[in-house]
Amino acid sequence: MRCNGLYIAALSVLLLSCNLFDTRDPENPVTDNQTLQPATSPSMLMSNFATSFQQKNIQEYGKLFTDSTFRFIAAQTAYARYGAVFLSWNNLSESDYFRNAVTEIGNLSSPQLSFTTVASIQFQSDSAAYTVDYVVFIPHSRSTTKQFTGRSELYMAPNKNNVWSIYRWVDFETKKDSSWSEFKGQFTK
Repeated sequence: MRCNGLYIAALSVLLLSCNLFDTRDPENPVTDNQTLQPATSPSMLMSNFATSFQQKNIQEYGKLFTDSTFRFIAAQTAYARYGAVFLSWNNLSESDYFRNAVTEIGNLSSPQLSFTTVASIQFQSDSAAYTVDYVVFIPHSRSTTKQFTGRSELYMAPNKNNVWSIYRWVDFETKKDSSWSEFKGQFTK
């Protein structure tokens, strides 16, 4: 009798279950809506630069720079202040400062980046150089400057897969203590 009672109870549970053996509707696949197209041209690289920065997308921002040969030349005033930091600056330093800035900004705000002037100073099939005037606004909670302006020269080249990346970035101050170098120096910690 006891065995029959367990059998009836188990059968009842199965029958009362809400459509236990029905198939469910398929779900849409999970996608990363912040993955950018590979930079197959210098202009696409510049677009990815602005987009990844404004989306606070650390992974995509890191893809903008060459792996082993990236070099950042800081503006003179910032170099005088943060020289030890800039002596060994590389692509990992680039991602680290940006990660620190994104963490400081938090989820409620977004950084703003605009290239007010973009001029190609040299373009060949295997390299390009752009001079850009920029305005960067970082809504952080530190007591330091939130807006940075200046001029940069960005040197870029494609890799063997024809994906362009920046291998050299030279920054210039156009307003006292307001360059991208200053921004990087402040957020290395």
